[in-house]
Amino acid sequence: MRKRTVKHKNLTRVDHDASRMHGYNVRIMWQAQRRSKFFSDTKYGDRLGALTAALAWRDATERALGKPRTERQVVGIFYSSSAEPGIRRVRENHTEYYQATWATYAGQQKRTRYSISKHGEKRALQLARKARARGERDRWRTPAHDDDDR
Repeated sequence: MRKRTVKHKNLTRVDHDASRMHGYNVRIMWQAQRRSKFFSDTKYGDRLGALTAALAWRDATERALGKPRTERQVVGIFYSSSAEPGIRRVRENHTEYYQATWATYAGQQKRTRYSISKHGEKRALQLARKARARGERDRWRTPAHDDDDR
């Protein structure tokens, strides 16, 4: 039987028997600022104590950085060659295309690309914008659900 674990945003469970390292690693990045801290089971008494301390530190750190508290992915800065978040112009070998990228409600990253040679510069960019808008719209329309109910 598999252990039941609950996923928390920005928390990673670390169980490494060889180095006797057990606890939670918290990593936060917001507007080019990075914060991280490890919460050991030993230091905080047990697994639940470490989790409680890690969640409290994460929430306090996000407040201090001005990051909104949400379980959904929030983008603070973006890197794009088209000056639009989630859309970039890519050149691989002899192929150029616009690539649209977005996150699903489940946190998976999706992407699609449109060839500039096939569609032309303006049309490829327009198709990439529409694809990203459609992906973002679907993400925000997806109703919240508890993974344990499935």
